[in-house]
Amino acid sequence: MIRDKVFRFKQTEVPRQAGEFARLRVIKGPDVGATFVVKESSFTLGRGDTVDIILADPKASRTHARIDFTHEGWITSDLGSANGIFYQGEFVRKFKLKSGEHFTLGESVLEFLMSRESNRVLSAPVLENQEVEKQDVALAQQKVRVRNLAQPVKVLENPGAKKRSPLLLILGAVAVGAYMYPEIARPILLDYNLGFLADYLPGTPSAKPKTAKVSGDADKSAEGRDVASYLPAQVTREVEKTSEQYFVQGFREYTAGNYIRAKESFELALQVNPNHGKARFYLANAEKENTDEIKRLINAGKFAKRIGKTKQAKGYYETAIRHLYFDRNNPDYIECEEALKDMKTGEEP
Repeated sequence: MIRDKVFRFKQTEVPRQAGEFARLRVIKGPDVGATFVVKESSFTLGRGDTVDIILADPKASRTHARIDFTHEGWITSDLGSANGIFYQGEFVRKFKLKSGEHFTLGESVLEFLMSRESNRVLSAPVLENQEVEKQDVALAQQKVRVRNLAQPVKVLENPGAKKRSPLLLILGAVAVGAYMYPEIARPILLDYNLGFLADYLPGTPSAKPKTAKVSGDADKSAEGRDVASYLPAQVTREVEKTSEQYFVQGFREYTAGNYIRAKESFELALQVNPNHGKARFYLANAEKENTDEIKRLINAGKFAKRIGKTKQAKGYYETAIRHLYFDRNNPDYIECEEALKDMKTGEEP
């Protein structure tokens, strides 16, 4: 028993309890397989000893979140944690939680069930692979939304009227000035590698506007190009703002040591704006840190297994597998799977 309002069971197959309001089942994390039966309409979660549900998750804050039953239903609120809550493919601070849904807190994935569910549902075994796949689908949908943001739809103010480009007006003024003062314009055009335009100015002996000769690789690359192609690619303010938001989110996760989440945020920033140099730099660092973290988890799992602490070893290997979920062909992923199978076989009578 953790507190009078919450009871902890070591297995997931727990029948309905007297006075039960709801329950949380741990799908992944150090407490995997545990069930918390709640007997009040409000409770807190975290790794500290002052909360109602205590998790052995080092990535969880001491007082991480609170779940309350209100007139709107069960509401989950983040209590200023360092790593936040991951729900339906997004990091959120407050959301409505429905029966049968799950969320991630630190490195722990918890499934929420209301007491009105049938005994069959309350005591049914968890389906880890299906739950993780749901998270993957939600994250993929989020990435699609981000890609759509990167390509905003342009709407004309007056579809029936022709809109003149400011660039064409500027180039027109430059052309008039160059025609009137060819002696000044010619060296400027040559300086900017636009010598093929200088041939069109008056006073040029070999000027052949309609049949300009092209010689050399540099001239061939200029053939068929308009002046706008020489201008640098522009990124809209909306795209820059969205990309920076994802970078800041990734940097916050990076400094907190959540490298797998940092990678996802940096990748989103680069999808929106591939020219975001800081996101590219920290993405490479996050990938390296994530690889090092996986090695540390595997070594810790081997050590725990060697000294007979099977439960701790399982927690280390399962956390490493979660880091490698999108790279199942990785030798480290295969090693962790084999280690878990060996431990499961050793437990069977």
